[in-house]
Amino acid sequence: MPRRSFALCLLLAACEPSAPPPTPAVDETEIEETVHAEQAEMTLSVREVSQDGWSGRLVVASFTDGRDRHIRVLPSDAPQPLQQIVAADDPSQPFAAIDGGFYDRDQSPMGLVRTGGRDVHPVGDRGGSGVFLLEGGTPRIVHVDAYRSGPRVSEALQSIDRLVDGGESVIGPGASDRRAARSAVAIDADGGVHLAVAFDERAVAAEADARIEMGGDATRTGPTIAQWAELLRRPAARGGVGARQALGLDGGLSTSLVVKSEARSLSIVPYNATINALVVSVNEE
Repeated sequence: MPRRSFALCLLLAACEPSAPPPTPAVDETEIEETVHAEQAEMTLSVREVSQDGWSGRLVVASFTDGRDRHIRVLPSDAPQPLQQIVAADDPSQPFAAIDGGFYDRDQSPMGLVRTGGRDVHPVGDRGGSGVFLLEGGTPRIVHVDAYRSGPRVSEALQSIDRLVDGGESVIGPGASDRRAARSAVAIDADGGVHLAVAFDERAVAAEADARIEMGGDATRTGPTIAQWAELLRRPAARGGVGARQALGLDGGLSTSLVVKSEARSLSIVPYNATINALVVSVNEE
């Protein structure tokens, strides 16, 4: 059986808000052995970020393309903490899971939720302008008006809102300047998939070992939506994610991320809950 790979790195880089910013020096510290592999690889990075109005961390779980990379939408019957949704699915390690789309006051999803080729919830008028989908094994993010279901679309998730398209921010000058912890799924030019969260240090209620608990300030502090889009599209060498496409997820009080391998784990625990999740794994199936 071929040996699969998992790389886990801790990257610390300052993200400067000025334009155009100089390329910062990246102090990269390897905290476990990297096994160079023939197929998909998962990398976890944590970067310190300081921008106008907030200072905190950008956490990104990145997956290179490969036939052993698996992407799924995990639905839930009602809003739950991300850890509970993931535990019920018990995905193969290494994996990462992030909070999904928004939910309504009646505790139901606001937009499309499709898993295993079946719609769990239809497209919603208030569910958001973007859809993340897996079509024939290829991940894409499209405008909701361009989404077409079909037998080749195995997974799909509608959310608020598209942030990056064609490597450029799609956030206009009239966008809200409200601050909050943020979450997103991004796709780079090579087909790599990134699950990303960003939060202000003031939003951290408690932290110990590999567990970060979000507090009530997760809905009052952090990047604006325009700052978040810029951080996602910015090349990784300049402290960003390098997104070609990116879709915002239900951040704020629902901001959450779970990353696990046999060697290491990290949990960002939400103040509130999420109605569904997006999970990416690397395994030998």
